[in-house]
Amino acid sequence: MNFAVGDRLLADGEVCDVVGSISYRNIYDNSMWREYRLISQKTGREKWLSYDEEFKEYSVSEVTGSASTAGFHEVDRGREEVMGAWGDVDVEIGDTADFVEFEDVTEEKIISWETWDDGLEVSTGYYLDENEVERIGQSDGRYGGNPYGGGGSHGGGNPYGGNRGTGGRKTMGLGKTAALLLVLFFGIPILSMLMSVISAMSQEKIAISKYLKESPAYTYVTSITGSQNEKADVYQTIGDIDWTAKDIIETIDGNTVDVQQNTEEGDGSVAILTSKEYCLIYTSEDGDTLVQISTRKYAYYNDDDPYRSDTGTRRYYRGFYYSRGYNSDASSYGTGSSPYDGYTGDIVGSSDFDTYSSYSDSVRQASVDSRYSSGGGTSSGK
Repeated sequence: MNFAVGDRLLADGEVCDVVGSISYRNIYDNSMWREYRLISQKTGREKWLSYDEEFKEYSVSEVTGSASTAGFHEVDRGREEVMGAWGDVDVEIGDTADFVEFEDVTEEKIISWETWDDGLEVSTGYYLDENEVERIGQSDGRYGGNPYGGGGSHGGGNPYGGNRGTGGRKTMGLGKTAALLLVLFFGIPILSMLMSVISAMSQEKIAISKYLKESPAYTYVTSITGSQNEKADVYQTIGDIDWTAKDIIETIDGNTVDVQQNTEEGDGSVAILTSKEYCLIYTSEDGDTLVQISTRKYAYYNDDDPYRSDTGTRRYYRGFYYSRGYNSDASSYGTGSSPYDGYTGDIVGSSDFDTYSSYSDSVRQASVDSRYSSGGGTSSGK
C-alpha cells in the first residue's frame, strides 16, 4: 500500500504525518521497497514506516544511538540504493548504504544497521499487521510535509534534532557540494575531473581494525603484544564464522588481497589478508566466535598462537600467512629476523572454489558497479 507526502496516518494507534518517502532497491537481489518518514502528531518524534508486500505487514522503527543484538538473529542483508526520494528527506537518487536486519526469537522486534559513508546508524522497531496502519486524512503541514500530497525530490532538515534526522538518510556530502559549486562556476570539464578524484577517494581501503573498534557487533576482548611494538587485537562477534566473514568482507568492499576458509574438518577458520592487515575469524576453545586483527607487520615478526585457539586454527593461522603473505612482506619488513624464516609447517594452497574468495569478488564488483551505475553528476553513488 502506497502513501503520499502529506497523508495523515493512524499507525499502531498513533496519529502521524507523512513528511517524506524513499524508494529503495537492494543491489544484490533487485528487491524493491518503500519507506515513509513520519512525524508523530502527539510527540513530534520521527519514525520510519516500511511496507513488506510479500508478508503484507509493516515495520515501524526509530533511530537509536546503539542497540544490543543479544537474542536476535540476522534475517536480511544487502546494499540499498535510493531509486526515488520525495518530500523532506536527506538523500539523493543514487545514494547507497550497506544494511543488516535482525529479528528477536518472537519475530516481532527488529534491529537494523545501515552503514552510510559517514558512519553506522542503528534503528530499533517492531512489526505491525496490515490493518494496524491506515490513512485517515491530510496533514495540516505544520511538520514540513506537503498538505496536498505529492512533493518533489529534495533534501530537508529535521526540526527535531539529530545530525541527519532520517535514520541513515544523509545530507549532501562535502564532495558533492564542491562539485556543484565548481560546475556552476567552471562548467562540465572541471566537474568531470573532480568526480574522478572523488571516485578514486571512494575506493580507498577501509581498515578492518577501525571497523571492529567502532561497530556494536564486536566486543573487544584482549590484545596480544609482540615484537617490533606491534600487537594483535581480539574481538568477540555476535555472529558465527560465516556471518562475521561476510560482514567484514562487505565492510571493506571486497578489497582483499587473499581470503580463504580452512577446509580441515572441525575447524572452519577464515583468514583474510588485505594490503595492510591480517585477520583471522575462528571459534575459540570456549565456543565463541572471535576475530583477531593485526597489521601484516605484526604477522611477519610474530607467530604467537591466536587467543584461545585450538590446534587446527593455530596451524591454519601460520600456514595461511606463510603461504600468502610472508614472501611479499619480507621485502618490506626484512630488516630483522622473522620466525617464518625457517618455517617448516603446512602450506595452504589456493582453492578456486572457496566460498569467501568468490564472495569477496562479487562484493568488490557490486561496489564498482554501484559507483558508476547512476551516470555521474551530483547524484552519483558513493
